[in-house]
Amino acid sequence: MKFAALLLVILVATAGCGGPVADYSMVDLVNGQGVVTLDGMPLASAVVTFEDPTDETFSYAMTDADGKYVLQFDSEMKGVKTGKKVVRISTTRKILGLNSKPGQAPEGEDGTAPKGPATNGPAPKGPAGELVPERYNKNSELTADVVQGTTQYDFALQSK
Repeated sequence: MKFAALLLVILVATAGCGGPVADYSMVDLVNGQGVVTLDGMPLASAVVTFEDPTDETFSYAMTDADGKYVLQFDSEMKGVKTGKKVVRISTTRKILGLNSKPGQAPEGEDGTAPKGPATNGPAPKGPAGELVPERYNKNSELTADVVQGTTQYDFALQSK
């Protein structure tokens, strides 16, 4: 009897140690990656989001020095849900855990320019140092039709 009670206590105590585990089997995810250029040059340190207009979820990434990105569905899983997406690209947008730290006010969202170089290209211009025209971020005209079998989504942006 004591052994059974001890076993029950151990099972209850350890059941929550790992925390909740996400079940991704119900989400139709596709790997998504690409390259972003601005005026023919790689756009570094830009946040790329693929937003689902039907349910307001999004996948996100940050471009590297070569303008390359790989989409994340959340902090644990790479990918993007299938379907039509609105794509937004910004050098000032902040996403917690991607380019801002917990407890730190995200730069750029309060109207201040981000610190440090945003690209390999020209000096910051536009509101709060945004390098990317509004037609690619706030009022984005960019879309992507995410389907199984397609993983590359490149964007050649023009500043004018």
